[in-house]
Amino acid sequence: MSRFFPITRTLGAYDNTWFRPDLAAAVTVWAMVVPEAMAYAGIAGMPPEVGLYASIIPLLIYALMGTSRRVTVGPSAAVAALSAATVAPFAMAGTEEFLAFTSLLAIVVGVLLLLAGIAKFGIIAEFLSEPVLKGFILGVALTIALGQSGKLLKVEVEGEGFFAELFSLIGQIPETHLITAAVGLGSLAALFVLERLMPRLPAALVVVGGAIAAVSLFDLEDAGVHITGDIVAGFPSLILPDLGWSSVVALIPGAIGVAIVVYAESMALAKTFGSKHRERVDADQEMVAFGALNIGGGLFGAFTVNASNSRSAAADNAGQKSQVSSLIVVALLVLTILFLTPLFRQLPEAALGAIVIHAVWGLIRFSPVTSLRSKHRVDFWAAVATLLGVLVLDVLAGLMLGVLISLGGLMARAVRPRVAWLGRRSATGVFASRGEEGIDEVPGVSIIRFDAELFFANVAVLRDRIIEEVDATSPGTIVLDAEAITDVDTTAAEELVKLVDELESRNVRFVVARLELPVEQTLQRWGVHLDTYPLVRAAVDSGGKGPE
Repeated sequence: MSRFFPITRTLGAYDNTWFRPDLAAAVTVWAMVVPEAMAYAGIAGMPPEVGLYASIIPLLIYALMGTSRRVTVGPSAAVAALSAATVAPFAMAGTEEFLAFTSLLAIVVGVLLLLAGIAKFGIIAEFLSEPVLKGFILGVALTIALGQSGKLLKVEVEGEGFFAELFSLIGQIPETHLITAAVGLGSLAALFVLERLMPRLPAALVVVGGAIAAVSLFDLEDAGVHITGDIVAGFPSLILPDLGWSSVVALIPGAIGVAIVVYAESMALAKTFGSKHRERVDADQEMVAFGALNIGGGLFGAFTVNASNSRSAAADNAGQKSQVSSLIVVALLVLTILFLTPLFRQLPEAALGAIVIHAVWGLIRFSPVTSLRSKHRVDFWAAVATLLGVLVLDVLAGLMLGVLISLGGLMARAVRPRVAWLGRRSATGVFASRGEEGIDEVPGVSIIRFDAELFFANVAVLRDRIIEEVDATSPGTIVLDAEAITDVDTTAAEELVKLVDELESRNVRFVVARLELPVEQTLQRWGVHLDTYPLVRAAVDSGGKGPE
């Protein structure tokens, strides 16, 4: 029980002094999640009340099964946009079929995460590198902000891709509904002002209250301002989307991408808080928890969710001590959906658009991407490709493009590893790359360092460099510094045998230094027997003779 439901350990050791900060954090999160959840539901193409469903069930399951005491889960802008982009090819937004596909996507994502967690594949999220994630988040933030701009001005933003939508928005600016623009831009300005002057105030809830009051007092609905209208009250029903196995199979490719993003972002946040508070986070159990909470949410008609950066940070700043705080948030949300939804009937859609734009505004930062150019060019181009892929193609295609470029860079580094010829510093006897100041060549001995695993795709690099050295300097001995070689495959072993034979035919001895015992044993099983030494110095000073 304690393994799969870590909250049992928390409750068993719960300190009564934690309740007050847990309660304060819960109220803070509730004040943020109510308006944000309804706004993010719109990004996912779902009705406002579904945003509340997506906040209740997943948050409850994570409180029971998550290993982080500080993380808050629920709707997020990036994952909501990714969900909408994944479902778009299968159904038209706003239809019952779209709602069913969206819920089914959450279930499929949950099953994938659950199975991966049980199989202890927590490391899978590492395939989504930080540069790719930076480009992805920036692209999604720009796309979301542009999409919500139409709500602020009451114009229809159309077109395929970011730039087409941007030109559409610019062309329709003369058609702006001025009263709607006043509400939307006024709400957006209020959010920024409140954030700066009163950062502890739940700005989104205050702006929602003010916008509702303005609609009511000035009859703005009659003036043409769009409002959310009636929000369905009551708890959602448990239902399995009836779309058939063919729909499940069709969703799997997109669901894999969504699952990686959900887990990568959530795990990064959990690790951050775990490091800050010196608390252990179990990567595999986190994957199980996020799988279970998305299955649970999907079965109640919700869309895919993940850990919320802003709400988790707000809860932590308010002093959250445990997931008891999340249980209190769940209770407050249940009360909200049962009794308070009529209060939001006159909420203007422009205000919801302003909340979304404000939420993603902090993510629209180009410096994390541009700074990569001077640090690592492959990472820089992976981030740029992901960004452009999201803007030009779509969210999921951009993500996959970035992942492929990252994997391509990884393969390129594996196929073309760093190879260095070493010399010896006469004053200290330390070995370092030839060409450095004070490094002398060792007469009659050439020392090569190979910084990678040795396998079929890169063994030719080692062979070619050694033969080039023999042709150029005619050494009596070649010493391979094999400290970085942690594995050798069949092809590499066979090529090593051929290399040794070729060198012997040219009266050049081949010896190996610092070869790990498991690698040496592997080579011996394949019939490869090399002269080995524990240190480079021993191999060089012996003159290349095999150990007695």
